[in-house]
Amino acid sequence: GETLGDHGLMYKGCRFYEGLVRVPLIFSWPGQFERDLRSEGLVELLDMSATLLELGGVDLPESFQGRSLLPILRGEQDSAHFRESVRCEYFDALDPHFTGGTGSYGTMYRNERYKLVVYHGKGQGELYDLDEDPWEHNNLWDHPDAQSVRNELLYKSFDAHVLLTTDVGSRRIAPM
Repeated sequence: GETLGDHGLMYKGCRFYEGLVRVPLIFSWPGQFERDLRSEGLVELLDMSATLLELGGVDLPESFQGRSLLPILRGEQDSAHFRESVRCEYFDALDPHFTGGTGSYGTMYRNERYKLVVYHGKGQGELYDLDEDPWEHNNLWDHPDAQSVRNELLYKSFDAHVLLTTDVGSRRIAPM
């Protein structure tokens, strides 16, 4: 994506606004994929690799983060509810070059309605109700009425991160 002046920013990177993270994904394969399919469904970049690997006949391991889009592209699955949420990460999300800050590791957790952004170690974040504020101008991070939503999304984001990154070790080969 590209900010193009949105939120006073230019170029790519450093934040998680919709203009940067919500970009068109276009697939075309006449005779194989549904024609003129449009969807508001949430997908991640890793879903492209899962899709291409499946097209190439490669079996995906259970631990693979991406999910193949082929059922949607072939019209076999509803595209609106492909994922309940997506995550995105960015190092130097508060890059000194752009903001005069000290840099930060940032994560975004987004579901169909809300977007939560956390700048780790900085005590800063953003929370948007995308149904009520699609342009992301009203940051609810510190709003007292939004604390329960913020806490729920923080929990879900942390849970998604731990489930994704925790090494559970090798599989048991014998019963305990």
